[in-house]
Amino acid sequence: MSYKIVEKKKLNDVVYLMDIEAPRVAHSAKPGQFIIVIIDEKGERMPLTIADYDEERGTVTIVFQVVGFSSKKLGKLEVGDSIKDFVGPLGQPSEFIYESIDELKNKKMIFIAGGVGAAPVYPQVKWLHEHGITADVILGSKTKDMVILEKELGEVSNLYVTTDDGSYGRSGMVTKTLEDLVTNEGKHYDVCVAIGPMIMMKFVCLL
Repeated sequence: MSYKIVEKKKLNDVVYLMDIEAPRVAHSAKPGQFIIVIIDEKGERMPLTIADYDEERGTVTIVFQVVGFSSKKLGKLEVGDSIKDFVGPLGQPSEFIYESIDELKNKKMIFIAGGVGAAPVYPQVKWLHEHGITADVILGSKTKDMVILEKELGEVSNLYVTTDDGSYGRSGMVTKTLEDLVTNEGKHYDVCVAIGPMIMMKFVCLL
């Protein structure tokens, strides 16, 4: 069995979004899970976040950064091409999907997405939004050109965009915006989910 690419978008110079025809995965996926992609007979196993899923269309969205041999190869594929293996959903879903909706509504939640960390954050805040909960999201990037999924996240959350160089949105690291929201804008959070570069997650935890 092969899995057809039904949509492809270039989000910036090094990041692509693809919708893959995979009805079984789309039917079973939960926010926070991932899949393993094997492009062809000689391909290596590539773990990628499930960035979105659509049961009706039978599609799963992946977002990936072109860094090594396999991701470069995947980036060269076009709509109509197929992938050999698309295995999933794998991993533990986000813990909050097992909580009662009433309990979740009483929690103030913030998600912090750095770079391609926007991809795993999106299905989580989308799920919350579908259940009547609007979380805050800080979307951080080095520059304006590197910001991804801004429109999508903006539709399902209270979104704050920040760039390290100040070229778009708020200026500075995500931690600066988080500190501003709590210290200067009267925000309070019970839960913080941070996904992005290791150094970003470290400083969010320290804060």
